[in-house]
Amino acid sequence: MQKIQSTVFITLLVLLLGVTLARLTVFEVSAQGANPEYINKPVFPVKINASQIPIGNNWTLIYNLQANTTYHAYFYGRWINNGSEPKTDYDVYVYNPLGALESVHTEAAGLPEHLGDNVSYPFFTPKMSGNYSFVIRNDPRESQAAEAATFMLIPHVETNKWYQQPIQGKVNDLPTENTSWAFEFATTSKNIEIKVQVPDTLDMYEVRLYLLANSAQGKGTKLNNVSLAWAPGLYGNRSGLFGGYNLDSKMYRGIAYASCEYPGQDMFINYTSPYDGESLYHLVFIGENGAGTVNFAVKTDFKGPSISVLNVPQRVFPEQQCNLTFSVNSKTELANVSMRYSVDNWNTSQTVSLLPNINNVFNASIPAQQAGTRVTYNITVTDVMHNRATYRNSYTVKHATATNATLRTNVLGLGKNITLSGFVTPAEGNLSVTVIFTPNNGSVVQRHVLTLANGTFYASFMPNITGKWTVEATFEEDGLHFGSASEAVEFLVVEEGDFFASYSIYIYGAVGVVAAVVVVVVVMRRRSG
Repeated sequence: MQKIQSTVFITLLVLLLGVTLARLTVFEVSAQGANPEYINKPVFPVKINASQIPIGNNWTLIYNLQANTTYHAYFYGRWINNGSEPKTDYDVYVYNPLGALESVHTEAAGLPEHLGDNVSYPFFTPKMSGNYSFVIRNDPRESQAAEAATFMLIPHVETNKWYQQPIQGKVNDLPTENTSWAFEFATTSKNIEIKVQVPDTLDMYEVRLYLLANSAQGKGTKLNNVSLAWAPGLYGNRSGLFGGYNLDSKMYRGIAYASCEYPGQDMFINYTSPYDGESLYHLVFIGENGAGTVNFAVKTDFKGPSISVLNVPQRVFPEQQCNLTFSVNSKTELANVSMRYSVDNWNTSQTVSLLPNINNVFNASIPAQQAGTRVTYNITVTDVMHNRATYRNSYTVKHATATNATLRTNVLGLGKNITLSGFVTPAEGNLSVTVIFTPNNGSVVQRHVLTLANGTFYASFMPNITGKWTVEATFEEDGLHFGSASEAVEFLVVEEGDFFASYSIYIYGAVGVVAAVVVVVVVMRRRSG
């Protein structure tokens, strides 16, 4: 009995392995060339007609792709059906240039496949260069039909970044493989600038802009929250501003275009969309004569970076370097960050070394300067889209000071002068000091005095009302010194007749102390006698 069970188990295992190997063999063959179609470059839509891939069969699309380049691959059409009775179930298997299975995409019938690097990322980034095979299989287990579809694979570019593309002009008036290329980009910005830098070895025929999708306008759709082109527009059909996509120099030029008049002439497109929301565009390059690599960028960021100094210098002292920290906020990659300073109103200037930044936060140090030096500094930031921001400011290097003040008495009879004495350090003569007398009720009184050579100063004032007063001294800032202020000192102004009453407790206390001292002295003398 045990032997029979073992035999059954082994038989089932062999059958399972056989089925698995058979399936792997089918897809291995598919990847190598079952119904293969080589697409000479990833910019053309591939139309799959109804019944072209019968149930249980597969079709292979082969693309030559570049490593670390971002491509948008999507597969949609009539076969997409989100309803309760979908008919067609297409699955997609991706093989790398070595023939190894790169990824498997097997959504249920009628649901679009996510052909990105993962389910949440909509774009495909090859890990190596070479021929990639996209095997489209009409799954015999769930499919009931072979409906029409479109497979699209096109390089995707982000806005506000620079890219390169080799272009070969026509040879004997006929286009070559690299004569025309196309890219897609999506943006919510209505304002778009296309910048194209053309080498001197190349004469471009045109750069064109085509509008392919805006879901708010009922054109195109979205997958993974990324726009997919309005399918008829991929085949040259037009509806208003939408569609008309082609790479033929003799056909529709798109919603905007620019051309070269001579080799090396840069091209520029400035376009404003009439539509809100995200729009999907195709950007087409067509060469004329010669060969070379164009640099291009899609600019949608016109605001540019902003600069924030996190510790604006307030007081910088002699023999002390000024340390600055500033941050740059930019939606676009930074191209250059620099800082210069001048001590002679920009007749000459020096560059400030910036420490390596983290998250666009920079540290800089301006060397120590002598007292009285006015330092002006500029921070300049440029992003890759040539947006520019500048921060300008200045500070003056000065000595630190301290101001002290005391009163000769804290109780004063009405009609008497109160005298404040004080000093400013470091000691220096002819420094301007403002002394402010403030009553609880009444008008503030100010006295302006100058320091003596040793830094001392005096100010007298006769209060005209009784009550509590405060007084403080403030050294006014000058070209070499920072200002400073003393602590506020309180004093009391009383009527003449109230003076004894105000101080009686202190007077009686003093008398008591004196009497006690006298008694102690007398007692001690008697004992000693």
